[in-house]
Amino acid sequence: MASSPVARTKRRLVVETLRSQRVDFENFVRARVAEQDVDDILQFGAERAINRAETIDDPDQVTAWLYRIHRNLIIDTYRRKAAERSRLDHSAKVPDEATGATEETCQCSLAQAQRLPDSYASILALVDMEGMSLVEAAARLDITRNNAAVRLHRARKALRNAMQAHCAVTDPQACAACRCVDDACCAA
Repeated sequence: MASSPVARTKRRLVVETLRSQRVDFENFVRARVAEQDVDDILQFGAERAINRAETIDDPDQVTAWLYRIHRNLIIDTYRRKAAERSRLDHSAKVPDEATGATEETCQCSLAQAQRLPDSYASILALVDMEGMSLVEAAARLDITRNNAAVRLHRARKALRNAMQAHCAVTDPQACAACRCVDDACCAA
């Protein structure tokens, strides 16, 4: 689909502004997030801005618009990290009645993940098991970051559903209480 001259002009304006004020945007982001997140935010910011350049109403406000995009990505990063901390805090709690449970990933979730379609199993293995970032996993799988995010979301949902159907639990820490312990169907 060919873009209109107005859209191309807006996109060119965004690219030129990103280039000319690169140091300013980098300093803005660097002052607000951990060092390891700076490059990802700048990359996502540029990608988002270029992809949405056609939505700019006032070309004189491009710089403010770009700062708003970066600010929103910074907020998203804080929210994601808070959710990860919450998930890690939750998964670190092993119920008292869970005798023999370890802090490692339960065998049921590993077995169920291997039974998922390859596209789901691969993104789960890279992100949840190997600890890759979404960007790294997307590059490894040769897909876009957005596609990787959607695929990861769907894979996690499919894994929860598979565990619910097979084990009657959806939390890997509740695995010690599932029926697979007695059936030994998911043991490695």
